[in-house]
Amino acid sequence: MQRRHTDVEREARGRLEFPGLLDLVAAHATSRPGSSAVRALEPAREREQIAALLEETAEIAAWIGEGNSLRIQDLADLQALLDPPEDRADRVLESGELASVGFVLARGDALGQLLRTLEESPRLASRGAALVDLPGLRTRLAASIDRHGSILDQASPVLARARREAVRLEEHLRRWMEKRRDDREVRKALQDSMVTMRNGRWVFAVKIEYRRSVPGVVHDRSSSGATLFVEPQELVMPGNELSDRRAEVRREISRILVELTREVRRLIPQILERYEVLVALDVAGARASFGAAYGGVVPVLSEGRDLSLRGARHPLLLAREGEPELAGAPFDRVRAEGAVVPLDLDLSGGCFQLVVTGPNTGGKTVVLKTVGLLALMAYTGIPIPAESAVIPVFDAVFADIGDEQSIEQNLSTFSSHITVISGVLARVSSRSLVLIDELGAGTDPLEGAALGEAILEQFYQRGAFTVVTTHLGRLKEFAFTHRKCENASMEFDPQRLAPTYRLRTGLAGRSNALIIAERLGIPTPIVERARELQSGEERIAPELLEGIERTRTDLERRTREAERLKLSARDHEKTAAKERQQAEHLGRAIEHEAERAEEVRVSAAIEAVEAALREFGEPPRGRREAWDRLLEALRSARSGTVLAERRQETARLLKKGDPVFVPRLMGVFEVRKINKSKELLVVDARGVPTEVTFADISWILPPPGFEKAWYEA
Repeated sequence: MQRRHTDVEREARGRLEFPGLLDLVAAHATSRPGSSAVRALEPAREREQIAALLEETAEIAAWIGEGNSLRIQDLADLQALLDPPEDRADRVLESGELASVGFVLARGDALGQLLRTLEESPRLASRGAALVDLPGLRTRLAASIDRHGSILDQASPVLARARREAVRLEEHLRRWMEKRRDDREVRKALQDSMVTMRNGRWVFAVKIEYRRSVPGVVHDRSSSGATLFVEPQELVMPGNELSDRRAEVRREISRILVELTREVRRLIPQILERYEVLVALDVAGARASFGAAYGGVVPVLSEGRDLSLRGARHPLLLAREGEPELAGAPFDRVRAEGAVVPLDLDLSGGCFQLVVTGPNTGGKTVVLKTVGLLALMAYTGIPIPAESAVIPVFDAVFADIGDEQSIEQNLSTFSSHITVISGVLARVSSRSLVLIDELGAGTDPLEGAALGEAILEQFYQRGAFTVVTTHLGRLKEFAFTHRKCENASMEFDPQRLAPTYRLRTGLAGRSNALIIAERLGIPTPIVERARELQSGEERIAPELLEGIERTRTDLERRTREAERLKLSARDHEKTAAKERQQAEHLGRAIEHEAERAEEVRVSAAIEAVEAALREFGEPPRGRREAWDRLLEALRSARSGTVLAERRQETARLLKKGDPVFVPRLMGVFEVRKINKSKELLVVDARGVPTEVTFADISWILPPPGFEKAWYEA
């Protein structure tokens, strides 16, 4: 029977261990409903929806990183509580259940007020806008029930009065019992000195042979029959009154619960809307918290078909390697990242197929699972454990991974794989991601290779994004002869006879079986003969693969050297720029000092002339005009220095808010006001408005060593 398309995709998620990933994320939720909602997540399909999830994750990660918390760990499952089966729809809610409703309303209101202020986080602000308060019900619940589910006295005057009366009566009865217990006649009749209760009545534990010594009502007897629990006759009437008050309390509590339940049921849709927002926030917080714990980044959604992963790691492998040795200890991310080899993969520039070869247990399957699982994580808004990631928006992710046999349908491993691939072919499009492990395996190698090539060719023609693993040389040749298909191999260390688990794109894997056989003692003639036989079977010459590998290794070495030289050149450029800046500062300082020295010298000469003129007193008769011309010339000389002219020019160009250096105040300050006619400025000198003249300012910023109050403000 033809399987539905959704079944094919759901099975692919299982093969990619997506449910296990959700379990990891769910552990970071703070409430049980949030944890359940995480486990029920399904990848989104539309770009806008995926982008919204990723944006929300980034926003809440930044918000939590600032020390904020949702504080919704007490969130209960209101969906099951407020939307019960029809046969329980009229049930009166218990006080603890009503307290859960009250928590949703109270926490929703507080959180909504906070999130609505986050202008730079539109996704969180939108969540906050949905948390509209229900003040009437919230206030009534808060006044009636505490956070633990106990009905408060202020819930109603009747309840408060009945409880006070019950407490008064109970205290009266207890004190009477304690006083009567100390009576000598009564004490010898008691089995022990404890005052106890039976069926809500205060009683003495009386030895059966002393029954007549304590008149009253027997409410119970011990299992042996040797002890009777007797309520003294004097307490029967006040005991009845206490029972009445307790019954009154119960009736009033029942009335309050019925009334509150009625109010809650009237607003169930609005309550559930707020509850669902809180759950969604908990889910988003779990995604962000998982990302922080596992070194995740929010991936970039490719506008086209580019797929790029840098330093990516499989999250379940990280979880296994970083599992704490002691219960309750945190996840050891450093140890995990050291144990899991990162994956670098780049499919761009029109290339959309990758054929991965390499030895068994070399990491090929992990590559498939990592690519598929990280894509599903992106579509669910979960940060990806990687240095960086660019992922296209696929309309579906298909996977055929693992050695499966269908017992129910009596299918072999090969038949099972073909059944899966048949389902994929019925659904795949140019926007799909297809991951197939060991394509063409499980049957005769020649037939398997031909079938595998035909299947790969079909995916190629449809333009599906495809990553397959194989041992078959025919599929390696397919990658060589198709422009948008590329070979890749899992690196193998022939010296250690062990895989390195690193993916090398652009190079088909070599046969390592003969290398291993030779190093493990198979005679050389046998190995050489095997190579001869292999060369007859291989459609790609081993010598060609060796040459390509040598060329690629040399190219990688040259690329690393070029990168090193590039970084070195950047360092030299930064050093040169720093030295230029220091030289510029030094030049400014020298220029400043030289001009300052000129101004000091001119000012000193002018002051000496002015002092001499003051000694003359009034000018001689008929010399007043010449005297005034002399004073004007002195003033012009004082203001005519290069530094003074530059001050004037600088001051004329200043605007409110500009920085200006005031040498006598030893700082750079902000200009608050300008009066050009009076040649005055008001600057903000460390919070104090200060008036300075144009003559007080410098035309340049200060040399190194001056305090820069402008930048510290």
